[in-house]
Amino acid sequence: MTNPIAEIDRLLSHSWQAEQDLRGITAACFAATSELFPLLSIRDIIAPPHEWFDAALARQIAYHMMVRQFYVPKRRLCDEFARTREAVNRGLRVVDERLAEPAFAAGYHGAADRARALVLTDRIERAA
Repeated sequence: MTNPIAEIDRLLSHSWQAEQDLRGITAACFAATSELFPLLSIRDIIAPPHEWFDAALARQIAYHMMVRQFYVPKRRLCDEFARTREAVNRGLRVVDERLAEPAFAAGYHGAADRARALVLTDRIERAA
């Protein structure tokens, strides 16, 4: 039996279509997260300025959506954004803990739904 995570990572690494999907997923997650933080630009979410804790949290939320909602392998996320696995895992834990708060969970799940809608729209447009 093969490791499903390794198989997904292999497919993402070698398929042009998968590269397009990954770009779409990444863009959708950052766009959906930016709707939760309207005062932050997407650029600030992708690379938060030092001491901008809301921007760092927004980036953690976007990464969490990529990994937990779209099953992007953590290793792939580390490669794409030059992050250590430790940093990615720490961010995932932070968001997992915050999801216990009902208000945070409601905002997160709304953003995740928005990201899924954006990814679906992107795939439909590329298929047409």
